Amino acid sequence: MKTALLSLFLFGWTCSGLNAQSTLYQPVDLQRAYEAGTRSLDGQPGPNYWQNRADYWLQIWVSPPSTEIRGEAVIAYVNNSPDELREFNFKLAQNTRVPTSQRAFDVSPGFLTEGFQVHKLTIGEFPIDWNSEEVNHSGDATNHRVELPRPLPPGGQTVVRMEWTYDLGTTPDDIREGVVDSTTFFLAYFFPRIAVYDDLNGWDETKLNEQTEFYNDFGSYDVTVHLPRNFVVWATGSLQNPKEVLQPAILNRLDKAGDSKEVVHIVTDREIEAAQVTLQQPELSWHFQAADVTDFALGLSDHYRWDAVLARHTRSPGDVFIHTAYQPNSVDFPEAADMARKTVEYFARKMPGYPFPYPNLTVFNGHSMMEYPMMVNDVSLDNTDDVIALITHEIAHQYAPFMIGVNESRYAWMDEGWATFLEYHASYGAFPLSDSMATFPGYYQRKVKATTDASFDLPLYTPTDLLFPNGYGFNSYGKAATAYTALKELLGEEEFKRCLHEYFRRWTGKHPVAHDFFYTFNDCSGKDLDWFWKAWFFEYNRIDLAITGVELQDGGIDRIEVTNRGGKPVPIELRLTLADGSQEVLRANPKVWRDRSVVSFYYGGDQRIVEARLLDDWYVDPVPEDNLWRAAD
Repeated sequence: MKTALLSLFLFGWTCSGLNAQSTLYQPVDLQRAYEAGTRSLDGQPGPNYWQNRADYWLQIWVSPPSTEIRGEAVIAYVNNSPDELREFNFKLAQNTRVPTSQRAFDVSPGFLTEGFQVHKLTIGEFPIDWNSEEVNHSGDATNHRVELPRPLPPGGQTVVRMEWTYDLGTTPDDIREGVVDSTTFFLAYFFPRIAVYDDLNGWDETKLNEQTEFYNDFGSYDVTVHLPRNFVVWATGSLQNPKEVLQPAILNRLDKAGDSKEVVHIVTDREIEAAQVTLQQPELSWHFQAADVTDFALGLSDHYRWDAVLARHTRSPGDVFIHTAYQPNSVDFPEAADMARKTVEYFARKMPGYPFPYPNLTVFNGHSMMEYPMMVNDVSLDNTDDVIALITHEIAHQYAPFMIGVNESRYAWMDEGWATFLEYHASYGAFPLSDSMATFPGYYQRKVKATTDASFDLPLYTPTDLLFPNGYGFNSYGKAATAYTALKELLGEEEFKRCLHEYFRRWTGKHPVAHDFFYTFNDCSGKDLDWFWKAWFFEYNRIDLAITGVELQDGGIDRIEVTNRGGKPVPIELRLTLADGSQEVLRANPKVWRDRSVVSFYYGGDQRIVEARLLDDWYVDPVPEDNLWRAAD
């Protein structure tokens, strides 16, 4: 008589030398980094690791409804590399708007501008020629090399001064920044910046095309925004002079919100209509500072509501002051401050369970879905589930690419994948969702079921700056989040979080690449995970499990054979339906696929099996017809 439900035959872990003899593919630039000691095979920064630094002092003049932005910059640049630098590469993100620039997708005429107009550049005490017409209509308007008047030796420093103007875009397809309405602007990538020079590729010359995202050095920012009265500015960092720009009543509410668990309405329609938000001098200067960040962004308006609340941490570095700025007629944003509070607290306490990296966060109501250090630019949405998914996703980016400065141009899955993974956990862990498919993995599943061509089998390690939109989006978001989910299942949540925290600790304020992530998890877990990394990140494969054999034994042990036809190591959930209508679910950890493509489940219960089905509620199988076996009548 069958008396027990048995598990499948499990295989143990082996740890053969870990990364001393890594079997992962390593590109030549990475091999050279290991030889130079800037990176290590245990995933830690090498003993000779270095990165350069640029600190920015910016003065910005804005006068809506004029769309012209005028700026001045002083940039203190430090060459920490072992190389003598003979040139600087300037990144010019606004030049994606120049009509002749290459873009990943079509845009409307209002998107187009003439890009940055640089009026003055000095390096040290030397003036440098800059022909904006020539630069902006070159083969790559988003990068411009400038020969240094004197080579900058290792350990050397220099000061760059620039003056420029540009026009904001004016259409809703300004997906990251631009004019929201005639007196509401969101400014990002509003200054020419010095590109990253790193130990792998030297100067970063990735072409920006509105799909490709960013890779920036860490630095401190001191930014002053000059505006007419009645305009409020929200920005990266902390406002340094609130008494010089805000009315006393507004200051009092701001102070109250800084210690409040409940949302405080800092600015309402009443103050806006009475012009009682800012001091009433003709021009006000808003002064912000931010330390050790990779970018700076700001939003401004003369008619936006302003809410604030404090998110409480359970451990250091402390609480997070959350702000929201939004249109008076917004339906979803009145709830955004509390949503952001719950999200930050969830991230700090649950998943990833790591302190939120910044003391401030603003969610600004623009027409985008984009992240910046301490700033989120979010469009209004009708569906509450979509609002939750969007807010949790963009706030998750504060961990990556901002706390850890990944190259999101080359490895978008190192930031978008984590944001998608954390979006799922926060959306379900901190909120009640009406539709379980509203967030990841729902949209990932829909994509998989709609498309089965080879473009969706591309390895995750494929450089994302070389991908077209469909492959870029699939690899960067859903597939990467699924890989991290499989990794969590493989290690178990406790060990997964421990290794993730170690990755954060090692690489906060630095520039990790993919292998630094892989090898940190190998080192922290004490397990050789190269087989997992190969299957998920380097091989041309997909998720596809199949029931390939069922052996029923009268009075004995039944066997159900499952084959991994696709190649990706995922958990197995095998649901058995028995003759009396009851059901049993057998489960297996992804580690069963470490050294084989076929595993067997064994069942020894009292009832006869009439159906076996592989469940793919999360790890979507595009070939579902081989996931089901039924007994013959």
